[in-house]
Amino acid sequence: MSRTPSTDGAGAATLTVIAGGPPQACPVAPNEGVERLAVAFERSAKRWEMVAYPAMVIFTLLALYGFYQIYSVTREMRMMAEQLQPQMGDHMNRLTDSMQTLTANIAQMSRNIHSMQSRVAEMSNDTRAIAQKMDHLDNMDKQMASINQSVQAMTVHTDMMRWNMATMNRTIQRPMNFMNSFMPW
Repeated sequence: MSRTPSTDGAGAATLTVIAGGPPQACPVAPNEGVERLAVAFERSAKRWEMVAYPAMVIFTLLALYGFYQIYSVTREMRMMAEQLQPQMGDHMNRLTDSMQTLTANIAQMSRNIHSMQSRVAEMSNDTRAIAQKMDHLDNMDKQMASINQSVQAMTVHTDMMRWNMATMNRTIQRPMNFMNSFMPW
């Protein structure tokens, strides 16, 4: 029984069995394996070329676009800062002045509030003193009622004096009229 050397798809040599003897390796051409390796590598490289080169081109385009976007934003920010910068200094000076004025006003308000607190405390003490003095009003009210009664009594007596004077005037008037006619003045 005899077999002839054959190769499978992987490029390996097959063994030959000759008339019941031990199997012997059949020599395969040494360049054939290297050629197969080169062909497989070329096929693999072509597949990678179809993926890698477009990916590198796309990555390069994206990197350039990103650089352009960063450059554009930087340029626009610089232009905006240049337009705002001259006016910004004036505005910052005004803001500083306003803040100093505000600080001074707040300090004055704080002093005023402190003095108001002391005045309110004084007013509270005065109010307490007035409340204590108001306790004596009940006694004063009684005294005022007594004065009222005395004034009424004086009014009544004054009225009686008026009536007495009027009566006396009428009583003396007739004799005085008679005597006035004798008097030279």
